[in-house]
Amino acid sequence: MDPRLAQLLQMTSLYGTLAKFYEHSDPEKHIYFYKKHIQYEMQLVQTYWALHGHGQPETHAWDNHYHA
Repeated sequence: MDPRLAQLLQMTSLYGTLAKFYEHSDPEKHIYFYKKHIQYEMQLVQTYWALHGHGQPETHAWDNHYHA
């Protein structure tokens, strides 16, 4: 596996886990970690497609929601 892809996968997982952990106990931390999770998730997908020679995946309407 590409090292950058592996790192992004690890960070996506870490921030997803932290977001889930704080979901009901600390809303501010939950939101913070969830935004970081989405940020790394988007980078992960973009990197995956770039490594596989497909360029950018199709943009969907829900993509704009995550960039707000």
